[in-house]
Amino acid sequence: MNEIIEVETRVQSDGTLRPKAFRWRGRRYGITSMGRRWRHEGIEHVLVMAPEGMPFELAYMHADGTWRLLRAPADFGSRTPTV
Repeated sequence: MNEIIEVETRVQSDGTLRPKAFRWRGRRYGITSMGRRWRHEGIEHVLVMAPEGMPFELAYMHADGTWRLLRAPADFGSRTPTV
């Protein structure tokens, strides 16, 4: 999976972007918690949890300023959200 998504963010005091919510396949997902965050080859990876414990991996592409969804609940072995 590597879908471009719209992400609502907040800029933290250190200048990093903190995702607050994202839109995927016509549905808005609020982010209830943020897990690991790492940078690899110019891409900022963030593990987040949406309501009902649904995990997602988001990635911010510094080169073009886009956010992408790399993994959804099914990729983690969780149930797939209804769309």
